Amino acid sequence: MPGLILPETPEWAHPVWHLFVIRHLKRDALQKHLAEEGVETLIHYPVPPHRSEAYSEQGAGSVSLQNTEELADTVLSLPIGPHLDNRSQNHVIKTIRWFCLNN
Repeated sequence: MPGLILPETPEWAHPVWHLFVIRHLKRDALQKHLAEEGVETLIHYPVPPHRSEAYSEQGAGSVSLQNTEELADTVLSLPIGPHLDNRSQNHVIKTIRWFCLNN
């Protein structure tokens, strides 16, 4: 899908997901579109940790950490868990697919 970055796992890994985090350069617009379609999402760490108030005393806010800042701007946690039936999963997939193909 254009603009969509999915999590990658090595072949040897057997992840047990508690979060399913995707990335998209138009994350805010994607989140809005998903909300309009009834899909709840979360943004974990919308502020890069080094720029958060928790680290303000260390003076790290003036440092540029490009990867961390990019992740803070692009990550989006999708719904995941046993409460999602196949229909709900397909709705999330179709909604994201539509957004990626039309934006």
